[in-house]
Amino acid sequence: MSTTTDNVTLDLRDIVPAARHGKIFSAFESLEVGKTLSIINDHDPKPLYYQFCAEYEGEFEWVYCERGPVDWKVDITRVKEGKILPLEARVEKALELVRPYLRADGGDVEFVGLSDDNVVTVKLTGACHGCPSSQMTLQMGVERILKEKVPEVARVEAL
Repeated sequence: MSTTTDNVTLDLRDIVPAARHGKIFSAFESLEVGKTLSIINDHDPKPLYYQFCAEYEGEFEWVYCERGPVDWKVDITRVKEGKILPLEARVEKALELVRPYLRADGGDVEFVGLSDDNVVTVKLTGACHGCPSSQMTLQMGVERILKEKVPEVARVEAL
């Protein structure tokens, strides 16, 4: 990562894909209004754009500077200061997306806590508690959605 007059450049090509979004969002959240985060990627970051739309609606401007085929470069400028929810609040918000599916089968999930190393602890309740498929539900349902919506989450554990 390089910084020039408070603008930030992230070259993502050598960063493990699973770590990219967390680095991007951390860099964007530290930007002042009017400053730009430039990213260099090895593919079209269109899914990232959609995630920015969901998380930072009205707070950014997205401009393609280069469109492949080898490198994709995008400038993301912070145009408005938004209310950035704390990590725990974003985890709770993401859990709300999972709950309807669990409740449809008589189960639910409760947020228990968040460790300093971003491990989320949850408690599966109702039909999910003690279910033989609860580990699969935790990994393929709860953890997948949480990591997608809150990239800083390292993993999810159940009590």
